Order: sequence, then structure tokens, then C-alpha cells
Amino acid sequence: MGRIKENYTGWIARVSTRQILFEMDGVSLSYVQ
Repeated sequence: MGRIKENYTGWIARVSTRQILFEMDGVSLSYVQ
């Protein structure tokens, strides 16, 4: 109990009302910042 044995392939983010969450692939971290 308390150990996770599954491999995760994604993630979860809590988004409040009136917020938009974007997921982008292939964008460099320096460009995003």
C-alpha cells in the first residue's frame, strides 16, 4: 500500500474557471520563457 506500480503516460493540472491551458510540443524552453 502506498506504492504506485503503474507507468504514467500523462499528467493532470487543475485549471480554474476562465483559464485556458495549452499543451505544446516541439517548442524550446527558451522560446516559451
